[in-house]
Amino acid sequence: MNALEAKTIQVRSGGEAYTISIGSNMRDELAATIKKIGSSNRVVVVSDNLVGGMWGKAVLEQLATAGISAELEVFPHGEKNKTQDNATKLTHALLEKKYGRDTLMIALGGGVVGDVAGYVAATYMRGIPYINVPTTLLSMVDASVGGKVGVDTPFGKNTIGAFWQPKAVLIDIEFLRDLPKEQLVSGLLEAIKVFYTADKDALDLVDKLDPEDPLKTPELLQEIIARAVEFKAGVAERDEREANERRILNFGHTVGHAIELLSHYSIPHGFAVGLGILVETKIAEDLGVLSKKDRQYISEHLARFDVVGSELKKYKASEVVDAMKRDKKAKGGSVYCVLLNGIGSVLIEDGQFAHAVEESAIKNAFDAVVNSG
Repeated sequence: MNALEAKTIQVRSGGEAYTISIGSNMRDELAATIKKIGSSNRVVVVSDNLVGGMWGKAVLEQLATAGISAELEVFPHGEKNKTQDNATKLTHALLEKKYGRDTLMIALGGGVVGDVAGYVAATYMRGIPYINVPTTLLSMVDASVGGKVGVDTPFGKNTIGAFWQPKAVLIDIEFLRDLPKEQLVSGLLEAIKVFYTADKDALDLVDKLDPEDPLKTPELLQEIIARAVEFKAGVAERDEREANERRILNFGHTVGHAIELLSHYSIPHGFAVGLGILVETKIAEDLGVLSKKDRQYISEHLARFDVVGSELKKYKASEVVDAMKRDKKAKGGSVYCVLLNGIGSVLIEDGQFAHAVEESAIKNAFDAVVNSG
């Protein structure tokens, strides 16, 4: 594949300004980015054992060729390892090797790596700079953008964390070449979530993409990533700490995070969000906010990606509601949802992007989706 001309998105958030670059061969730009940030920094690449084993050595060699010495630190792969314990082990490893405040961290991996490495960067020596190099489609369109970092607990997803903006984000679609289809679709579903809420026209791009071989049309894939990233970056820039508008990004996540928790994270994030969208759009329909036609379109569209209501049969509505009430998005014991009022549009009422929903409405919608799927 010929190298794509990089698309760049400028972000200013939390007092920090940085660039998100989306293209191919972006790993070649890593050394130049490091030198631009500060050539005197001591560099550590943080990854998980899976991605680190695949790409860690090559990245270290690329940096060495550019005259940059770096070491690799890894922790176990998977959402179940996005824990305070592993963050502490990583912190202790850096302390043992006498990494100081001049450290520059490179987060190389999927969303779990970005969250854990970013969380450690936010807290190590009261904060060190880091560069995000996402290697999955999900992390490219979601976790690498917006500055949310953290770890999970038995009580919910991302319940401990911080807001810590990267110095740069380098999105290289070449990392996706050997990614399993399930992971590609999981990431694509996160982009689709954005398009349902704010970019109806981008759904046409999604429908043209071949999930079996997305790199067959690299310009199309790059455009899908850029459209999703640009929207999320803009929202995060205007509302870094999720006081209001940023809650639009939680569409599908209010129910989706509960499903992830109940499944012990056996369901990939994008698929859990897709299931959450099925329930949350049914809530919107039942409340008279979303038309039956638009809700059916979304249901049929998601079914093309194997997101169907029957997958929820193993869960009880009451368990899902209890998990939702423990999530950090709940306020005062009430569950808040983003409600679509059309394809590409959300309900904004009294200036608010998320709305309290009665438990009975959630349970009724959940049961209806289960029975229809």
